This record gives sequence, structure tokens and C-alpha cells, in this order.
Amino acid sequence: MKVRTRFAPSPTGLLHIGGVRTALFAYLFAKANGGEFILRLEDTDRERFVAEGVEQIIKSLDWLGIHPDEGVWYESEPKPGEVGPYIQSERLPHYQKYAETLVEKDLAYYSAITPEAFSALREEAISAKRPFVYKQEMEPTEVNTNKNNLPIRLKVPEDTTSWKDEVRGEFTTNNNLIDDFVILKADGFPTYNFANVVDDYLMNISHVIRGDEFISTTAKHALLYDLLGFDRPKWIHLPSILGPDGKKKLSKRDGDVDVLEYNAKGYLPEAMVNFLALLGWNDGTEQEIFSKKELIDTFNIQRIQKSPARFDITRLDWMNGEYIRSLTVSELSDKIQPYIPKEWYKDKEYFEKVLVLDKDRMKRLDEAKYIMEIFFETPHVDLPQLTKKDSAQDVKHWLEETINVLRNNTFEHDDIEKALRNLAEKLGIKTGQLFSALRIVLTGREQAPGLFDILVTLGREESLKRIESIINII
Repeated sequence: MKVRTRFAPSPTGLLHIGGVRTALFAYLFAKANGGEFILRLEDTDRERFVAEGVEQIIKSLDWLGIHPDEGVWYESEPKPGEVGPYIQSERLPHYQKYAETLVEKDLAYYSAITPEAFSALREEAISAKRPFVYKQEMEPTEVNTNKNNLPIRLKVPEDTTSWKDEVRGEFTTNNNLIDDFVILKADGFPTYNFANVVDDYLMNISHVIRGDEFISTTAKHALLYDLLGFDRPKWIHLPSILGPDGKKKLSKRDGDVDVLEYNAKGYLPEAMVNFLALLGWNDGTEQEIFSKKELIDTFNIQRIQKSPARFDITRLDWMNGEYIRSLTVSELSDKIQPYIPKEWYKDKEYFEKVLVLDKDRMKRLDEAKYIMEIFFETPHVDLPQLTKKDSAQDVKHWLEETINVLRNNTFEHDDIEKALRNLAEKLGIKTGQLFSALRIVLTGREQAPGLFDILVTLGREESLKRIESIINII
């Protein structure tokens, strides 16, 4: 059978990191095996449906380059396929057909119990400290004859249900612990468990790749496949993602946020794909930087981990920095435009000169404004910071002497360095004292690029102007 995977998010909210990682693994596995990747929307939970969630899902996958071969996509760029529609709310006749087939075979039944009566039975079980598992014999004796207003429940057979996860091995569940669960609600909409199975079968899905939170419901899916007479797909459950401390599940506070927020913060899509691919998978080597092609060429399910993966934002920042450094100056110039003032681009030659100097210091594109602004705006110099180790008069004297030695300097890197080192020796102070003071005067910061690079980039006129202004203030 041809490999066909799918990502089937429920638009009850915005797509977060865990969902994107699932989509990526399904995409990589399909591409690694010459197969097809499908995007389907499971929107049958109408009470929790979020309309903007659909657009956000598509935009998120588009940003990361996880493009489906068929399924839901932009209206201007449809992804037609032979097994659509790919939105569950448009597929209700399929679910109705298969649910009624199960009823006809006495494998399912119309359930007449009211929500109030169901809750009462459950509370009774809780009070008696026994498991509550709903079965057909618990149905009321007086049945509503109007079946159009009744949900349909699967008649779970006795015995056990076994299934295999391609990563974790065999699982077996006692059917006595499985409710006669609802497969079709009274309003004609299917439940997740039922629609999921019917759609995966009709869409010829060969491998179901999803998070490990679905392990507990897979026995129900296996039962449905068997009772419907469908061939089972292969199941692959991905390890959960933990927060940075490696102790609890990833939360919004730790980074499990709207995926497009990472775009807004200046993470490159290539870096995000690389990072997410290594959350629960590795190729067995020490390699950490992968192109998408390399990921596709090396991806296999045998290397998916069983143990949870840790979301390390420090590692993501490092990786994003590596990708930023791999960009040409022209490429980086284009990518940081949304993050910096337009007027900085007026002198393209100077702008790119600054960019060359600051490029290696960026971990995210949204850091560009802060990192680069010392070359475009006169910095605020905090005098207490400047004179916290040395007297104001001493610092003033150093700055005056600096102007004297730099005024006629060639203003090339090595000549500046030689002149300032000689000056420190003449003044009888450590080079670190002089260099630190000059760095603060020129940038307003203690942490900045190398002093000589700063001076060369600013140029003679601007450098001397900044030094003189501080002399006047002191």
C-alpha cells in the first residue's frame, strides 16, 4: 500500500507546538517514503469550533513549508484530491451510512438514556467506588421510538482488543473497561473516535501519526476498524513534549503558544522545522543542523523515541542563530525589514556594513533593532555607569586624549587598536579601563561588538562627535 499520512487538527483553538510537531513528523514520513501527506480538518465539535483557527492552522503550516499534497488549503490555491471533502462537517452522510450499517448488523444501537439518567448512574458508581462503564443492559426499558433524536452507541463486544504501535509495541485492553461509546450524536454529527476511523479508511491513510495522548483511545479505534470490516492502519504515537525543566508537560508559559508567535519573534521557519524534528527523533548521529531535504532523506520511524522530549528554548535560540549566520547579508537584510525602522535603509552601504558586524550576535530577527540601533541613533549614556569605577575627571581626561590620538588616525581597525593601546600605556591605566569607558561612551552599553569594529563602523566623524558630547556633559 502506498504511504499516505494525514494531519487532522481540530480547530477548537490555535495550532500550538505539539500539533505542528505531529504535522511535521507525518509530512517527513510521507516524503521519506515517496508517499502523500493530507491535511484534514476535524470540526465536528461545533460547540468549541473557532473559525479563525482554520486560517491560523493553514498559515502556520504554510510558514513552515509543511504543504499538503491534498486536502484543506487556501481557496486561491486548492489541493484537490479524489477522497474529499476534507472537512468533517461536510462529510456527515458518510458517518450516517456506516453508523446505520453497524446498527443493522446489531453491532451498535440507538441509545435512549437521557443525559440526566447517565449522570445519575455515573454518580452512583463513583459513590460506590467502582468503575463506571456504560453497557447496553443499562439502557432504559422504555425506549423513545423516534430514533432521529437518539445517538448511536457502539456495542462493545466482550473479550479483549489488541493493537500494535510501530514504536512502542503491543497493547491489549480488556473490553469490559470500554464503554459502549457514542459514535453518532443525536444531531447527526459523529464523535471524534468514529469520524476519525471512517475518514482514515475512506482516505486510504496507511499510517496514523499522532501524539501519545491518543494511546488510551486507540483500542476503541481498533475495535471500530474490526467491526466495520476495515483494514487497520499502522499506528505511531509520538512522545509527549515536556517543558524546559523536563518534569512537566509543555505549557503556554514555557513556549506552547500560537505557532505564528514564533514567526513574529523572528524565528526562521527552517530553524523551527529543524528544532521540531529533533523533538523526539534523531538520526543516530551527533548532527544537529539539518536541511529539510536531509530530514526527509534520513527520517524513519525506528528512530522515534519512546521517552518524552524536552522543549529547550535556549537550544532553539542557538539553532536559529546558526541559521541567521548562514544567510547572506542580502537575504538577512530582506528578512529583518519588518523588525527595524525603514529609515535605517536609506544608506544601503552603511546599513549592510552594520549588518555584517552585528549578524553573528543575533539569535532572533526581533533582536535586530536593539542590537543595531547603536549605529543609527545617538545612545543614552548613563554617567553613573560610566564613572562607577573611575572618577569623572579621570574619564574626561581619557576621552580628551582619545580624541587627540584618533583625530588624525587612518581609522582602520589595526591602526585604531595600536593607537588606543599606546594611549592606555601612556595614561598609566589598563587597556580594559580605557576600552570599557569608550564602549559605554560610544554605545551606552557594556556589552557590544568589539570596540575597534564599533569605531570603524561609526566612522571618524560620528565617533568623535559622540566622545565630545560626553566630555561636555562631564
